[in-house]
Amino acid sequence: MNVVTPISEMEVRSSAPAICASWFEVRPRDISLWNSVLLGTDTSLYQYPFWNEPNRPFLLRPRYLAWGTQDRPLAFVCILTVGFGPAKIGLVFRGPVCLQPDVELSSLALSELFDWARAQGFIFIRFTHSDPHVLDLLSRAGHVEDYDAFPYFLDYPVQCPDYIVEQFDCEEATLASFDREARRKIRRATEAGYEFRVDDSAAALAKAWPLYQECSRRKHFRLERPLSVYQRAVRLAQPHDCVRIYAAYLNGTMVGNTLVFRDRTMAHSLLAAFDMRHRHAAVFLHWHAMRDMYRLGAPRYNLGPGPGLLARFKRQFCPEPTRYPAARTVVLKEDWFRFWRQRIFPVASGVRPMLRKLVSRLRS
Repeated sequence: MNVVTPISEMEVRSSAPAICASWFEVRPRDISLWNSVLLGTDTSLYQYPFWNEPNRPFLLRPRYLAWGTQDRPLAFVCILTVGFGPAKIGLVFRGPVCLQPDVELSSLALSELFDWARAQGFIFIRFTHSDPHVLDLLSRAGHVEDYDAFPYFLDYPVQCPDYIVEQFDCEEATLASFDREARRKIRRATEAGYEFRVDDSAAALAKAWPLYQECSRRKHFRLERPLSVYQRAVRLAQPHDCVRIYAAYLNGTMVGNTLVFRDRTMAHSLLAAFDMRHRHAAVFLHWHAMRDMYRLGAPRYNLGPGPGLLARFKRQFCPEPTRYPAARTVVLKEDWFRFWRQRIFPVASGVRPMLRKLVSRLRS
């Protein structure tokens, strides 16, 4: 598969015979193809091009790198890039990832990645990952600080604990893992005549957007991205069958909606909104959404974090959240990083609320 351009050479650490491997930067015309490649692996949603490309309006430019040979890529990483020239900052969410089960990233491979980033003008790269072993490898490959040097990314907080439902092939077995109250609400919603509808179009999300806006005003939370950005993510994910817009209706009126993206193993409910007069619709909608995603091949359903009263609702499906390791920051330019940490970081922290409000109001 000739989808990338070589950067540097190293040796793969694998149970298979050693081969000559390279870091490759994905060419623009091949970006969409990598969504299909990643769907054959356990790669997190947050590394997929269809999720990262819509970040460009926020001046977050994705850089996609692969490691291996042109006909056998073995690892992948998406680096969201902030800044220009010799003053760049990199953000990696749940990466890098291995693409082959018999391959492990070595410290040498990561060190070569850092050399590439340093040559490209990166001051530091902030990493998050669900696997603490990968974060430990980072620490052995370079200068790593155990703190988040860039906590300003305006997106779903991928370090917060997530409420993840582990589903079973048997619906009864999955239902049995829920709280009794959740099962009761599903039964009552079904008896009341709630209807479950499925779509995968950007137009369906636009139709539901007033419900999201009303819910955000009522519950005092901010929609971090404008509709246009979510719609672009929907359009990019649609050809790969990785997105659904689920809705609950009663008597022809939409009373609940959730936007769900998936990777190979997990569905992610990234937005959800409900009419306050139809509380049973929330449990009903998530139940049918997770079963539909299970049929698409994603056995785990991520309800997301549970701040405040949301935790009580999500515990009906999953009693304990999944927790993740803290972020690590790989320092690439010592002097520049010291200046960032001492002079810029404190100021940037103070303007974060204003920046979030500005970005959430964008319409293009």
